[in-house]
Amino acid sequence: MKKLDRVQRALIYTCFYAFFCNGLISLTMGSLMPDMKAAYGLSDTVGGVMLSAHSIGNLVAGFVSGLIPLYLGRRRSVLLLAALGGVGMLMIALFSAPALLFVAFVFTGVGRGGVTNFNTRTVNAVTDGSPAASNLLHAVFAVGAISAPMIFLALRGLIGWQAGAVFVAVCVAAEVVNFAVRVPDERPDRREKANHSMAFMKDPAFLVLAGMLLCYICSEYAINGWLVSYIQNKGELAAAFEGEAAIRTYSQTMATLLWAVILVGRLTCAWLSQRVHPKKLMLIAAVGEALGFAGMLFSGSIAMVTVCVAVLGFCMAGICPMIYSDAVYFTNNFPLATGALLAIGAIGGVLMPSVVGVLADRLGFGGGMTAILVAIALLAVLSAVNAAMKPKR
Repeated sequence: MKKLDRVQRALIYTCFYAFFCNGLISLTMGSLMPDMKAAYGLSDTVGGVMLSAHSIGNLVAGFVSGLIPLYLGRRRSVLLLAALGGVGMLMIALFSAPALLFVAFVFTGVGRGGVTNFNTRTVNAVTDGSPAASNLLHAVFAVGAISAPMIFLALRGLIGWQAGAVFVAVCVAAEVVNFAVRVPDERPDRREKANHSMAFMKDPAFLVLAGMLLCYICSEYAINGWLVSYIQNKGELAAAFEGEAAIRTYSQTMATLLWAVILVGRLTCAWLSQRVHPKKLMLIAAVGEALGFAGMLFSGSIAMVTVCVAVLGFCMAGICPMIYSDAVYFTNNFPLATGALLAIGAIGGVLMPSVVGVLADRLGFGGGMTAILVAIALLAVLSAVNAAMKPKR
């Protein structure tokens, strides 16, 4: 990774903190889902729709976050989009009406997606697409994700489950202030053709990477949203614990373990990506993710489920950041490419949580979670295709 000056370092650190907040948003939604459903009388299907609403917001952000800077400038654009994430978390804590909750989850997705687009493009541009920098950026996301379930449990015990959502909103407010101070007030030239070009959509290499991201986001969002509920409803595991509180604590601990291992995995990928080509690493990781998820899904042993969650997290770790890094030719040459990647990935995030929720209502959580395994298997196939393609220079 090239040496950065003081201003560039400050901007990178700002992006890191924003990704920490994104990690808080992502895992807090999964952690509060059982309490929110119970408090507001929501079914599993409605819960899945709420998680999909978050992904709808992500999808919207993918379409608009590349265009808004042409009219508002980069600083005001990222301030507006990031602030919506905090507003959404406050709405989850304050409102029980399904329609308002749907809007709240959309807002969290717009905020998270807008920040992801800005951060990914900024870090790729400043570091010339360094896989190490991309993995470190996403490692900070993992720090937020690790922290979220434990913070949520602590605040739930002291104040109530809504306190976790309010805490995240406060962190996002600090993120907005940070952006206001550090992001230069630039406005891309609307007359420049490259700022509007979608030529990358005709390139097979881009389409394969976009398909990989779609499958990965399918798995990540559905696992984040449903892991806690799945474990709490897995009969073999519940029977092994004494009382509801024990299985609830175990499920939240597994969510923390998943992201603790993802953090270790991303730091490991940051080191390995300097020695092994990222295309090969992504293929190995995708196959490992499939094996880890299948083991968690079909095992009823506490020890085996715990080990498989760890394997799953370690193998998931580097896939998303390495996809963005591998796409640096497109994201650096076409300003809309990052948003297009984000939007295509968000389609998976929109569909899969709802699919899992609907299937869980009809077939039980085991049947619902099987849909995720199909997406992970397709990710492995596309990773093999990507590994066989020559990288863009």
